[in-house]
Amino acid sequence: MSIKPHAVLIPYPIQGHINPMFNLAKLLHIRGFHITFVNTEYNHKRLLKSRGPNAFDGFTDFNFETIPDGLTSIDGDGDVTQDVHSLRESIRNNFIYPFRELLTKIHGFATSGIIPPITCLVSDVFMSFTTQVAEQLSLPIVLLYTSGACSFLSSLHFQTLIQKGLIPFKGNNLCFKEMLKE
Repeated sequence: MSIKPHAVLIPYPIQGHINPMFNLAKLLHIRGFHITFVNTEYNHKRLLKSRGPNAFDGFTDFNFETIPDGLTSIDGDGDVTQDVHSLRESIRNNFIYPFRELLTKIHGFATSGIIPPITCLVSDVFMSFTTQVAEQLSLPIVLLYTSGACSFLSSLHFQTLIQKGLIPFKGNNLCFKEMLKE
């Protein structure tokens, strides 16, 4: 009997990134993968609140794990969008160690035969620390750009648009100028 492939998926912790990554996780699961889906404690609590405490009962070979986001206590209401700038800084400074510890814990379960060993990581492209962890643990990694194709192509050509002087727009477009400052 062959061992199932085991993918660990970690989205950027906002809804527009979680949903596409979760859809990919479901597709991989249908194709025979054992799945570990990693969310922040904060977003996992919101997910359970919206879907109910038994939302994930009956999922076989599909595990949900959490890591702290370094921002909030999960004891609060937890039904508001987090500050994106604070979250971005927290990801840069606080996520690598809990993620590495989680993968070490999963490896321990795999060594015990409870679950299959991790065969790959699937990470949101904006979770750059995962490439360092994958390298440290000698795991293959796939980076997923969860936004639409138009957004992806725009980001690929953004520098060219600046070089050709097409952006920033001339005139009094303050909203766009503020975006460029960030």
